[in-house]
Amino acid sequence: MCQRGQVTNLSRFGSSDRVETAVRSKNSNPQSKSEQQLNMKVKRNLSITALLAAAFCLSFGMSVAKADDNEQGGDIEGTEDLNIEMQMTPTAAAPPGSSIELQLQADNEDGTTQVELELDENGLPAGTFTVSVTLKSDGSTVQLGTFTIANDQTEAEIKFSNEDENGDENENEGEDQDENDGDDIELPFPANVNPFDIATVSVSNSSGVVLFTADLTNASTLTANIMGKPGPTDPSATGSAVLNAHASHSRINGSLHITGQGLPPNMPLKVTINGKASNRKKATTSSMGTVNIMINPRGKTRTVARGVNLLQVKNATLTNKSGNVLLKFSF
Repeated sequence: MCQRGQVTNLSRFGSSDRVETAVRSKNSNPQSKSEQQLNMKVKRNLSITALLAAAFCLSFGMSVAKADDNEQGGDIEGTEDLNIEMQMTPTAAAPPGSSIELQLQADNEDGTTQVELELDENGLPAGTFTVSVTLKSDGSTVQLGTFTIANDQTEAEIKFSNEDENGDENENEGEDQDENDGDDIELPFPANVNPFDIATVSVSNSSGVVLFTADLTNASTLTANIMGKPGPTDPSATGSAVLNAHASHSRINGSLHITGQGLPPNMPLKVTINGKASNRKKATTSSMGTVNIMINPRGKTRTVARGVNLLQVKNATLTNKSGNVLLKFSF
């Protein structure tokens, strides 16, 4: 019986072992499933985080691209004024004795632009004419609008303006914007055209033949006072850039004056304009972390950086020797 009892006990021990093993196996299944669910949640959260990070980076990149859109005007922090007055150049197809004087005035204050383009024509025959512009940024051609000269008209003032769109006083409220009142022809300036980005203006007849052209790239007066945006290393830095540029007999004169505060003291700086090294080879912050830089055009080409004159300045940047941005100015 003792052997039998031993056998019985051994049998019971074996059964208990199997039961304990079964219990462990049974309990391990929910634990494994729970771990799998947890892992799935972690992976899902990591994926969501990665997607959000990517979306943020993409959004940030788009916002930077919008701010640095490679053209003057647009969404700036400060003021920018453009004034042009010149005679348009007649082509061989222009009617004998005809002429057009062009005037362009554009004012940008913190991203809000007021613009008026006036064409004073004299001697155009009766007919419909089209005014088009080409853009500096991409070279594309955009049609501003058309105007009509009547049989008994010898001269006319054609004005493209966005004053009404920006809420200025409208003496003829309720009337059609495309108004032809005697010798004054008023037309809306297209909202999708940046006046600071206009390179050329042309006037063509109803057959599409160009009669007059004007190159605005080096025939203007441009002034700006722009607030600087700090870089990530010194977010408390502030500064301003004052641009004065004007063309006289195809010679670009003026200056670019940059000041800054809250910068690292006694730090050598690099000054770039439109991404190119400026004429100012040496610049250093003071012991108080301030900087005062005056850049003037040099050489026969009157440039402030290689291939860049004052009328072409789109941005200016102060960096340290490692290339970290301290202040940036977008014109």
